[in-house]
Amino acid sequence: MGDVSFDWSHIWRELPPLLGGLLTTIWLAAACLLLSLAIGYLGAAISFFEVPVARRILRGYVALIRNTPLLVQIFFFYYGLPEIGVRASAVITGIVVLSIWGGAYNVENIRGGIEGVPRDLIEAGRALGLRGGRIFLLIVIPIATRTVIPAMMNTAVSITKNTSLLQAIGVAEFTYVAMDDMANSYRTLEMFFALFVGYLAIVLAMSAAAAMLEARLGRGFAR
Repeated sequence: MGDVSFDWSHIWRELPPLLGGLLTTIWLAAACLLLSLAIGYLGAAISFFEVPVARRILRGYVALIRNTPLLVQIFFFYYGLPEIGVRASAVITGIVVLSIWGGAYNVENIRGGIEGVPRDLIEAGRALGLRGGRIFLLIVIPIATRTVIPAMMNTAVSITKNTSLLQAIGVAEFTYVAMDDMANSYRTLEMFFALFVGYLAIVLAMSAAAAMLEARLGRGFAR
């Protein structure tokens, strides 16, 4: 039988590459989160203003992304699109695909928040002389965002955890580094423990930040 004891020293020796992979995961997740939020707010604006053709395209996009496996989307962009001349690096592909994936969920998150905004507030804005875009930016979006922070947080966590799928196309993120070490050292227990702790730390930090943001945005409503 092989050595099944837990070797803390192995984690310590591999800490530099693991931390490098973890930092890659963090900045990938941050980039995808920001882009997915941009897509979400743009899609919510299209829905709010009922832009005819764009609204139908948006519905098709959301349905397509939410009803197909993310790994298939990654493979399609990385291995499929080069067949028609569209090529990108593994990192760029990962950012694009995860942003598009997260954006589809954020479109629905924000749209749901917008539907919950009381119509009286919109009418009050109109009575004050606000129109169209200003009502959307100054009244609808702030209130909708506050109500959907938990849903957007779930999407952000999913984006972060799904960066691990990018190992399939060679992106050297956290999981890729750990799996590469397993293939060479066969220290699976230590590496899976490191993955567990690393991802847990990221998610807990994100949850704490979201709780602080939600509390800050809710101050005016608690009075």
